[in-house]
Amino acid sequence: MVANWKLLQFFSLGLILILVLGACSEASPNFGKAFRGRSLNVTIYELQRTDDLRYASTGSHYRIEPSPEGFELVLLKIEVANHTATSAIVNIDGQAAELHDFLRGRYYPIDINERAQEVKNPPTARDEQPADFRFLWNRTFENGESEAFDLKNGFGVTGWLVFEAPKDTKFRELRWRAGDSLSIDF
Repeated sequence: MVANWKLLQFFSLGLILILVLGACSEASPNFGKAFRGRSLNVTIYELQRTDDLRYASTGSHYRIEPSPEGFELVLLKIEVANHTATSAIVNIDGQAAELHDFLRGRYYPIDINERAQEVKNPPTARDEQPADFRFLWNRTFENGESEAFDLKNGFGVTGWLVFEAPKDTKFRELRWRAGDSLSIDF
């Protein structure tokens, strides 16, 4: 009887360990699935990590690095689509989303317009982003003002949100707060 109980405990501990490790994966089973809020669908397609993001825009070359030492950039490819409202105003800025880890850490999108540094060298083949690479952020004008997205019914926008987090942080969920409120577990 005692041996069976210990075997059951060992099996349960192993199963819990497998579930925890699976939850920490970079390829969540929820990636690619649309999560529905009151008026918006939010889909996460991909999560990437890098110490150095280089890209080209309007003939210039830029670089973004994490600010604190020991941090990395975390990029989430996200689609936001209006499925219900006639028109949905979606303000995608530093408060648009929260990325949560397992230790109650919260990470917010960084403003790539403020953080990008122009560099002389073009991105190398390793650094180069795909032709359809675009950031998911409000349109920002030269005078510093920004304009939220006005998504008509049946339309959406796809792009990359950039976060900073300690290297190798395991994420638990994304909370979307722009124009709607919903959570997506990893």
